[in-house]
Amino acid sequence: MANYKDIKYNFTPSDNALGVGGAWILIKTQTVSSGTAAVDFIHGTSDVVLDDTYETYLITWCNVHPANQKPELLFHPGDGDFTDAKTSVQWITRMTYGDGSVTVGVDDSNDLANSSGGQPVCINVGNGNATDSCSGHIYLHGPGETDAFKSYLYETVSVTPDEQEGCWGGGNLQTAGAIDRFRMDFSSGNIDVGSFSLYGFSDA
Repeated sequence: MANYKDIKYNFTPSDNALGVGGAWILIKTQTVSSGTAAVDFIHGTSDVVLDDTYETYLITWCNVHPANQKPELLFHPGDGDFTDAKTSVQWITRMTYGDGSVTVGVDDSNDLANSSGGQPVCINVGNGNATDSCSGHIYLHGPGETDAFKSYLYETVSVTPDEQEGCWGGGNLQTAGAIDRFRMDFSSGNIDVGSFSLYGFSDA
């Protein structure tokens, strides 16, 4: 039976993912090996760069396991805090291993409308088994801009022994301020284990 390690564990950003020449530069990786409430990346702290140095940033996470059963993994970008308003839409696919059934559709329960809350990027993340986890990535475009909305796109998957649930979505950050930080946490409980990385795309 497939689990997330088989599908996405070795995800690495492709240099031509944006269709232009250049390379992804690893800025920072944070690894959680015991329960922690949140993982923060803040510009100017612990070698983190998140400003207009790069036009596009990539956030990735692998095998993130929750302390509680079935929470959502949330993305909180912001300028000065983690509560910038965002508007978004989300699609899901759900595959049940037992009968091979597949459900595809728009999950408007996780759409945001000028909301300061966290963006759900992984949903129904199980913790009943060691292989239950979520992994994925977010492209964050133009966080250093101060004269236009910033945008983000994400692709994620959550896996349990019974099903695999994928999410795709995106949105706009409705703030004139430059984005200088983001937080990843669960809607309930701690992050047990997992790794989070931040890249910047250099076209030089």
